[in-house]
Amino acid sequence: MLFGSPEVVFPSRMFRLLLLCLALLCGGMNSHGGVASYTERGKIDFDQALQLLNPYGTWARVDGQWVYTPLDHEAPYTNGRWLYTEYGWYWKGNHPHSWLTEHYGYWRRGADKVWVWYPGPDWLSEIVEFRATATHIGWRSGAVDRNGEYIESPDDRYAKGDEWTFVTKEQFAGPITPGMVAKPDAATRLLIDSTDCVHAYLTYRPIDRPGPHPADFIALNKDGGMFSPQQNQEIPASPFRPGLAPSVVTTNAPAARTAATNAPALAGTGADADTQVDKRQVKYWVTMSLPTYWTPRPADAKPEEIYMYRPDFFQDSDGISRRITVWFNPSAKASLKDIFAGRAEDTKTSPVSPALPATPAAPAKAQDPFRSPLDAPYHGTHAQNVSNESKPGATNAPSGLVSPPKGK
Repeated sequence: MLFGSPEVVFPSRMFRLLLLCLALLCGGMNSHGGVASYTERGKIDFDQALQLLNPYGTWARVDGQWVYTPLDHEAPYTNGRWLYTEYGWYWKGNHPHSWLTEHYGYWRRGADKVWVWYPGPDWLSEIVEFRATATHIGWRSGAVDRNGEYIESPDDRYAKGDEWTFVTKEQFAGPITPGMVAKPDAATRLLIDSTDCVHAYLTYRPIDRPGPHPADFIALNKDGGMFSPQQNQEIPASPFRPGLAPSVVTTNAPAARTAATNAPALAGTGADADTQVDKRQVKYWVTMSLPTYWTPRPADAKPEEIYMYRPDFFQDSDGISRRITVWFNPSAKASLKDIFAGRAEDTKTSPVSPALPATPAAPAKAQDPFRSPLDAPYHGTHAQNVSNESKPGATNAPSGLVSPPKGK
């Protein structure tokens, strides 16, 4: 038969159909109920984050950097709880902006005692430094690099005790609220008495992680939410010396390299075994990535899975700053024609210089929170989250907000 005759074309079509079915079958192996796999993190522009933050706070420039101040004015990492995952300690915040402000970038407290958030491109399960005493666990947000290493000097990290959040070990194991944390004077005393707080995660080698050993909280975690529902309650005794608070060790101490979680079954056995290896185990939460902020947890999710929105951003730190600038000043978005003609505006500066609010502003009234100056069509009367103090005479804006410059 000649090529293209029915006898030849029919098998070819069947072959293509077979390949299509095989592709669909393979694609569904890693899915929940036909939905995309929840193991991959999506990638978005920071503009989407700006849209989601819009109803809950204000932006300002501090020393040339964009910072965000939530309207609630609470200290970071004081409204939520600690969970233990395969990444180590994970902070699950209760605020609608917690998914972003408590897992990307870092926080600083200004001279007016108001905490502001500096955005960053990299997701981390927690961005705090832990310290502990025999009775309390404390933490503080700080500037880190993309590897999670602190770039602040010790003077900046330890000079102000009232920047630290301290709770008792019993409180650390459950939901945490701002009202239960230690008062500034008590926090300062606890910080002076505290030591570095780390534990080691043992796989094929010990891996140091911030925070106390999770197994120290098995008996204290009354509601069980700190760990996956299939928690193994058979916990061997701690190998630490009597009188030494579990997991309260300095990073240079030998114990800092011996505490381990989820140790292999053979750890601590054999002629070459280290008898000081901590073989206590916990059942940690397995983190899964939601494809959008609004995606619900799938109906067939496994009990040990925790779902979160944690996208990657197309922009790095400088790119994020430029996106925020364009958000408030659309004219800063220069075309290639303007750039080649030398008419491009400096996108690192903005004509809008909002001031940080001294007191919480009134929540914005009903409006569409998912609009930006980059949307088309864009109406000049749409309110943006910039303090009224930065634009005298602003109109058509809810309390604490201001319209963008006219004609932009």
